[in-house]
Amino acid sequence: MDIRVVQGAGSYVAGEETALIAGLEGGRGCARPRPPYPAEHGLWDAPTVVNNVETLAAVPWIVRCGGRTYARRGTPDETGTKLVCLSERFARPGCYEVELGTPVRRIVTGLGGGLKDGVGLTALQVGGPLGGFLADDALDVPLTEAGLSARGAALGHAGLVAFDARLAPEDVLRHVWEFAAAESCGACSPCRVGSQLGLEWASAGAPPDQEWERLSRLLTEASLCAFGRRIPPAVHSLARAYGNRPAGWGP
Repeated sequence: MDIRVVQGAGSYVAGEETALIAGLEGGRGCARPRPPYPAEHGLWDAPTVVNNVETLAAVPWIVRCGGRTYARRGTPDETGTKLVCLSERFARPGCYEVELGTPVRRIVTGLGGGLKDGVGLTALQVGGPLGGFLADDALDVPLTEAGLSARGAALGHAGLVAFDARLAPEDVLRHVWEFAAAESCGACSPCRVGSQLGLEWASAGAPPDQEWERLSRLLTEASLCAFGRRIPPAVHSLARAYGNRPAGWGP
């Protein structure tokens, strides 16, 4: 087996599978329309399998012990394990390997030890910057894509970032939009323009609800890849996590 290591473009969206392929071909790390999917037309138009490092790292164990043994871990519908990274606000931050289906609360309190200095948790960001947010009373959910999706969040890379009362919800909201605007690859106008508009609204105050709902539909329905489509659910989940109020989007 020949292995070639290539340095990526460095941006967040450049890790999206079609953007990653574009970078390998020497182009900009921008998402491409799908279909066709990489499994049919990928790198240099050849069928291509795209996996992340975590998936490949599990292969040797599966080869040694067998797929059925691995599949006994996790849940019947989402088998195996997941690496979970806990942010610096936890009492015991770090990277942990857990079975899929492990309750999020057990990860937060049992592995993470809660927050440092006994500070209470206000909101928990799950699955990356656009993965979504859970309130402290909504942590009794399994760490699965299905379980988190039912709460408006996403499994993503399963990173857990803790927020306490020292950080205002308006600041968290602005950070979400700052990230979206900075990391949009610009390949499609809904995400490129919409993320900038959302950042302007979040920085200036609250836009009219009708305008926000229109932008939310545009991002969800017309964005080229999951990056733009994930922005509205992340913002909505943030509002719910902070007491079901729009966190800077108006009364």
